[in-house]
Amino acid sequence: MAPRPKPGDVGAQAVALRIAGDQAAFWGCGFFGAQDTLHDDRGRHYFKECYIQGSIDFVFGNARSFYENCQLTSIANPVPAGSRGINGAVTAHGRSSKDENSGFAFVNCTVGGTGRIWLGRAWRPFSTVVFAYTNMSDIIAPEGWNDFNDPTRDPTIFYGEYMCGGAGANTTLRVPYAQRLNDTQAFPFLNVSFIDGDQWLQPFMSNSM
Repeated sequence: MAPRPKPGDVGAQAVALRIAGDQAAFWGCGFFGAQDTLHDDRGRHYFKECYIQGSIDFVFGNARSFYENCQLTSIANPVPAGSRGINGAVTAHGRSSKDENSGFAFVNCTVGGTGRIWLGRAWRPFSTVVFAYTNMSDIIAPEGWNDFNDPTRDPTIFYGEYMCGGAGANTTLRVPYAQRLNDTQAFPFLNVSFIDGDQWLQPFMSNSM
């Protein structure tokens, strides 16, 4: 758990966990914070049935990670009715070049909470994030994504959605560089092969004692 800053605090990022090793897995864990909660820095990682709370960029880094059945909860301040303001983002992925093999895949997750937030913003020019089979509440802004206010990143960003549901999953007004993936495009992101999990991921064994 990271300390929660007061609304409007500047420079108040506080990381609950940073993971930079390769081949790490987390089952049923909770990560609590506000801005920059989970620093998914680098390496291949697996998160299953985890709870991740934050407001701005609460999953960030340059890892190649697979999030399955996770709950992503925004604690951003509520947005007044009629306001078009944005006050949060779920992800800030940091892929810097086409030569890096990194990205975040969220499958069978839920996104809810408070505020009006983006699914992701492009921390680096080749930012790569996919949401599949995920339920999104109406806190997701209609445009869905942000290029870090740098349009030169639009051609190299890879932001995709596949078979998502909920009030926030309407892709009609999404930014032009966001992709509604077809079956072929989505397939590499839909299971643990995205992180080569068939080579290293061990079955979770609960303690029977």
